[in-house]
Amino acid sequence: MGKIRRKFQVEFKQQLVQQIESGIITQSQAAREYQISASVIGHWRLRFHQGSLVERPSSRERVLETENEKLKAKVGELTMKVDLLKKMGDYVQRLRSVDSSVITGKNVAQFKKGAA
Repeated sequence: MGKIRRKFQVEFKQQLVQQIESGIITQSQAAREYQISASVIGHWRLRFHQGSLVERPSSRERVLETENEKLKAKVGELTMKVDLLKKMGDYVQRLRSVDSSVITGKNVAQFKKGAA
């Protein structure tokens, strides 16, 4: 039968490390009192000093962050498509205005034929 692993809240770990750092309790006393291995507490202290003893995002938060990134990418893609469509609309409008002119480079041959 496997050993049951206890999980401690980040706040508890931080509080215990702060008590040890301030001299309120020693690492070995904390290990005996809370029935935690001294090496585990030592690891917590190391992570505390490195600034990595912080709460990790939950699995739900990770899923939401992934979904958020996908949605941002989709919004970016759609924004690019809208910009392209606007540019195409402007281009078509310019072509129409060129064709509606009396004489243009495109239709000059047509007018030369009619005048001859």
